[in-house]
Amino acid sequence: MEELFVSLHCFKLNLNENKINKKELAERINELAEKTAGEGIFICRQYLSIKYNADLILFNIAESFDILLSFKEKLMEIFSNNLNETYSYLSIYEHPNPSYLKEDSKLRYLVAYPVKKDPKWYLLEEKEQNRITKEHVNLAVSDPNNQNIRSYTTYSFAIDDYEFLVLYEVESLAKWMKVARNLRKAEARNWIIVESPVFVGKKV
Repeated sequence: MEELFVSLHCFKLNLNENKINKKELAERINELAEKTAGEGIFICRQYLSIKYNADLILFNIAESFDILLSFKEKLMEIFSNNLNETYSYLSIYEHPNPSYLKEDSKLRYLVAYPVKKDPKWYLLEEKEQNRITKEHVNLAVSDPNNQNIRSYTTYSFAIDDYEFLVLYEVESLAKWMKVARNLRKAEARNWIIVESPVFVGKKV
């Protein structure tokens, strides 16, 4: 199973420095991402947000931690006067088909948040974990509002402060909200102890 490294970075913008606007900043970040891709698999997706502490969200995918680090170092070297980082997350994506994460879905919005489970979850028998997880998945799949939603569960055990970083690319935030509300019925909710802060952005 191929592994891809994922990082999420949230920034407050200061565009007065260097007299740069959002469009120019986005273009220059894309140029830097293209150069970084010369080091190996690297994708940078940009989103604008209305959250008080995150004007810009970068969703990065790479074949190694070193490539993520290389991009981050260059980004801050060039734009340190324009970007004030407020949050960041590191995780690993494990999937039989990693190209699923690398595909550009063209969906307009990103929803991302960390998750931590009650330690008692990990003491359950595997069969019981599978039953509870299956119910959660079936509830999501059968929801009539579950249209144009791509989900990625990534893992952060002992490499960040949380256990998971979950990300969703969606076309409609209203439909996504309804799916998430319906999932509150799932038995799996009994073991969730952290799932915030939530970041939402529109694709640049």
